[in-house]
Amino acid sequence: MKHYIKYFALFFFAIGLIQCEKTTFVPEPGKDPEAIFEALWTSFQNDYAGFDQRHVDWQEQYQRFRPQVNANTTDDALANTIESMLSTLDDGHVALIRPNRRVFYSNKIVNEEIDHELFNLELIKTHYLQDVHSDYGGGIVYGKIGTLGYIHLKYIGLNLLGLDEALNYLDGVEGLIFDLRHNAGGDFTYAYSEFGRLTNQERFAHRSQTKNGTGPDDYTPWYDWNIYPKGKYFDKPIVLLTDRYTISAGERMTMAFKALPNVVHLGDTTNGAISTKILKELPNGWVYSVATQHIEFLDGKSYEGIGLIPDEVIRNTKEEVEAKVDHQLEVAIKRF
Repeated sequence: MKHYIKYFALFFFAIGLIQCEKTTFVPEPGKDPEAIFEALWTSFQNDYAGFDQRHVDWQEQYQRFRPQVNANTTDDALANTIESMLSTLDDGHVALIRPNRRVFYSNKIVNEEIDHELFNLELIKTHYLQDVHSDYGGGIVYGKIGTLGYIHLKYIGLNLLGLDEALNYLDGVEGLIFDLRHNAGGDFTYAYSEFGRLTNQERFAHRSQTKNGTGPDDYTPWYDWNIYPKGKYFDKPIVLLTDRYTISAGERMTMAFKALPNVVHLGDTTNGAISTKILKELPNGWVYSVATQHIEFLDGKSYEGIGLIPDEVIRNTKEEVEAKVDHQLEVAIKRF
């Protein structure tokens, strides 16, 4: 009870201090269509990091789309205009979320689910794996294909805590297929903290800098992200598989794999949405996400808007998947 009295006393003391100061009022942000458009455009102008990498002139987009909005613009028409403007970024980390509406993604591949059906984990579990182990709600799936090990990660997060157990189970295999296809991203720090058994020495993977002001050059200093050895080293060859739905933290884990000398990268190019994103809210309650980082791979290049390109590009077809064949996986198996 004494704690509550103390907190209430501090609260009212603070109120008293505030009341001693000159009272100022900040007007509420406007909720009309023009104000909403201006708020979102300005937020991206101040916070978005990818204009140069994605070759987008944001001022030009303002001149193009601002005339489409006036005081009488309906919610649906306003959303259509905003979505069209955000589409110019083609960024998987940019989204518009409205109540009772399908989430809009700026990235065309994700938004339209282009070739989404070309990867089917159930096909692998039923037609390729001799045994299936699954943990973290399907977040990590692993098993054996002949003398090879197979691991699939659905996202990057707590499921990485199951990686050590998976590698223990696969101890003695001749090689490992690590499948990041359709990896939805998450928190890449889990990937790096749990990566220790896959490297025998400290290795640089990528660096990042984050927006810390409204100016075009307002960024934190560059920060290096490394992977460190920990536990029993897995010293066998690894084939990494990715596709166009390998995104965000999945791409940063791809960077870590590509820093290893015993890894071959096969499949399709990753999505190219590698930066961190933040969520913000507009005055009318709509929520949107904006990407706020620059990321450079160990070669000093940015792959934002491009994606990480495999050593050998291999694509599945709809006909193959319908015939219960995973061509990318079969090529990976033959690489050992």
